[in-house]
Amino acid sequence: MAGLRDELEDLRAQAQAGNPIAQFNMGVRYAQGQGVPQDYVEAARWYAAAADQGDVPAQFNLGLLFYQGQGVERNLAYAFELFRAAALQGDERARAGMEAVLQELPPKEREVLLTRLPLPPSH
Repeated sequence: MAGLRDELEDLRAQAQAGNPIAQFNMGVRYAQGQGVPQDYVEAARWYAAAADQGDVPAQFNLGLLFYQGQGVERNLAYAFELFRAAALQGDERARAGMEAVLQELPPKEREVLLTRLPLPPSH
């Protein structure tokens, strides 16, 4: 157990120092309860830190949390924005997330969102 605790503390130190990969991995640990209590609020915090630095998997995972309302208030427009950021960098799962959001929005909201944030070109 000491080895796992040391590994977690090393990961946490790297994440706190601003390493986006470590921040993403801390988010995964909290989202899944790996070596820490499951905590979607904490997962969202770590994913956001990595997403702000352009980390694609973090943008996607944070988008999922906002889409599902896990640890954060459900926000379809912000989920779409996060999915779009990841899709612009080639993440096809994020493109599917965008489509899911669009299907849930009323037509007028969908139109406003797409005017502000158009769909990225297909790859």
